Order: sequence, then structure tokens, then C-alpha cells
Amino acid sequence: MQKLFVGFLVLVSSFMITTSLVSAHEGSIDLSSSTVSCKGVSLYQDGGYHIDGRCDGLTYPYQTLYNTYVLWGKSSLNGSIVRIAEVDKGYFSGVMADPFDTMFITAEKQSLVHKPSDIQVVTGAVTAFSFDKSQAAPTATTSTTSTSKNVTLQGSTSTVSSTAGAVVGKIVTSLLVIILVVVGLVIGASLIFRSRGSVSA
Repeated sequence: MQKLFVGFLVLVSSFMITTSLVSAHEGSIDLSSSTVSCKGVSLYQDGGYHIDGRCDGLTYPYQTLYNTYVLWGKSSLNGSIVRIAEVDKGYFSGVMADPFDTMFITAEKQSLVHKPSDIQVVTGAVTAFSFDKSQAAPTATTSTTSTSKNVTLQGSTSTVSSTAGAVVGKIVTSLLVIILVVVGLVIGASLIFRSRGSVSA
């Protein structure tokens, strides 16, 4: 029994660690230097971090022999540097299995390299998504020189959809109750008729 309890605790703790790693490395990517800016997103799906984005300011070729850019990530589990994807015409798309701390782009002689060169073009990290609804402003105000208008973005939409959902839920519940009552009456009536038929016989 004690071994079973310990195994359960290990399973729960590993699940909590995995969940925290997933949420900690999903977010917006921001790599920047004085001349290059890269933006993107990292999303956890199917056992890996799917990384997509775009760079502005990269020059092709970087140097005579270095005509390719490669995106790298540093694993937060063991500190290893992992090749994520080639940056092709400013765009990158790849998958990294491990959670990662930082990302950077290097200039390379060819795209299929196993370790980064010393020419680091831009570096940065991932900012975790914030799903805190209290930080989002529900209304936006637009003003002109003569009048000002308040435009509700999320408040009215969510109110209408929640009201419609409540009405539909009540209708469905009422229909289910009516159906159950009718079925109960039919079953009760059939039982009564059967018992009367057997008595009269």
C-alpha cells in the first residue's frame, strides 16, 4: 500500500512539473539586436514546442561564406544547444522537444549544421502568455474632435453570448423534463392497463 501511495505521489509531481514546463515556454518570441528584430510564437502541441516567426533586418548573404541563418534554442533541462530551424527569407518554423530558456540566430555556411557558429546575429527569449483576464481592458474609447464614442469590444459580446447560452440551456432543460414526464406517463399508463387486463381476465 505504501509503495502504491509513493508511486501515486511521483506520478502527480511529474504531471505538475510537466504542466509547469509547458505553460512556462509557451509565449511570444522576441529576438532583437541593433539591426535585426524577430517576432514569433511558441506553442506546445503533440509532445513538442512548435516555433514559428519572422525576422526583419537580416541581410543575405551575411558574409561571403556565411549565407544561411539558423535558429537555435538552449534546453532548460540539460543546457544543450538544439537546432530548431533554418531562417529562410526571414521566416522560421520548427519544433523543439525540450523546454528552453533562450533562443538565438547564427550565420552559417550551410543550413544543416549540428552546432552553432561563433557568429551570433540576434538573441532573445520567450515571454510566457498571460491569460489573466483582469489585465485585459473590456472597452476601448475612440474620440474625434467633435464627439467621443465608447466602443464595447468584449463586454457586450460576452454578455449576449452568455445570455443566449442561458436561454438555450433553459429551453433544452425544459424539453428534457417534458420528455421525461411524457415517457413516465406512457409507462405508467401501460402498466395500469396491463394490470387491469390481467385482473379482468
